[in-house]
Amino acid sequence: MVSIKSKNLLVLLIEIDENDPQKIISQLEERLSKKFFSNNAEIPFLIQAKEGVEEEVVDKVVEYLTQRGFSYLLKPAEKKGTKPLEVPFNFENLKGNNVLIVNKNLRSGQIVEHAGDVLILGSVNPGAEVRATGNVIVLGELKGIAWAGYLGNKDAVIVALKMQPQQLRIANLFAPVEDSIKDKGRPQVAKVVYDKDTNTYEIEVQPLV
Repeated sequence: MVSIKSKNLLVLLIEIDENDPQKIISQLEERLSKKFFSNNAEIPFLIQAKEGVEEEVVDKVVEYLTQRGFSYLLKPAEKKGTKPLEVPFNFENLKGNNVLIVNKNLRSGQIVEHAGDVLILGSVNPGAEVRATGNVIVLGELKGIAWAGYLGNKDAVIVALKMQPQQLRIANLFAPVEDSIKDKGRPQVAKVVYDKDTNTYEIEVQPLV
């Protein structure tokens, strides 16, 4: 059986608990509205495979959805005759890690704190805060505060589909938000880089793709 946990135009969260790819694909065709099956949709999706589901089954479902125009968030899509898409952050790093998935928007005053990676399937509104010892991924608008690697991990990153934060923090560093975000209309990734000229670390924000 296949379950669609989220269908909010930001991301599709699909849960799989069996090993019959054809049956899963048939259920997806039945449950997803035809308006989602558009080569121009490019709606991102994630797959949660329950214990016992074979990796080959997941791969076939991913292949089917990407062929129908959806965008798999955990692995950049590859097309025949083209090079793999290069991105500053590889979502494959989330696999197997301690990931907290929050399937809602965060309102002002709400705080999410987690020892591991945090994946927000929604937006972080002004006054809300996300803290993670690992990465912070926001599949929506980041308008609040995001603090990745808050125990000192400078390798952590912050990703948002729309980056308009009140504050960005990675480890013990702050980002000069207004100066660092050049193209707010595109998905962005914030990460720590080393500046040889000043011999210091700083947070740099750049387009995700």
